[in-house]
Amino acid sequence: MSDSHKDYLIIVQCHLVKERCSGFHCEKAFHDRSGGFLPYERCNDLRLLTMTCGGCCGRSLQRKLINLLHLSHKRDQIDRSRMVVHLSTCITKESHHGPVCPHLDYLKALIARLDLDIAEDTWISKTAEQRRQQGVYPVKPT
Repeated sequence: MSDSHKDYLIIVQCHLVKERCSGFHCEKAFHDRSGGFLPYERCNDLRLLTMTCGGCCGRSLQRKLINLLHLSHKRDQIDRSRMVVHLSTCITKESHHGPVCPHLDYLKALIARLDLDIAEDTWISKTAEQRRQQGVYPVKPT
């Protein structure tokens, strides 16, 4: 199933960053369908949920996602195949918030165990992208 046919997007943000970040830019990127949300068509029935990883090392993310899977299926008959987990840019890329999450691979493994689709990035800052091109922020190897 393509990303544009998902019903439920879950944004996972860094717990430490979320202590000072409102999440405005991630939500705006979702609303505008920019950055990591370019693949999604504009539709009014696309649901969005934001949560944090729960703090280093991110282990509580699995419990949160299990709870979501249970409730969304029980209450709204939304299957995991209709969901995608977006790891926010503060987790996946170096920026003024800090370096790439040292637990990124672990977070991906936790999500994969639940058979949920994973996407990287939410809001892409023009300033941070310039700094990556200039070498100020290292670029994650692909």
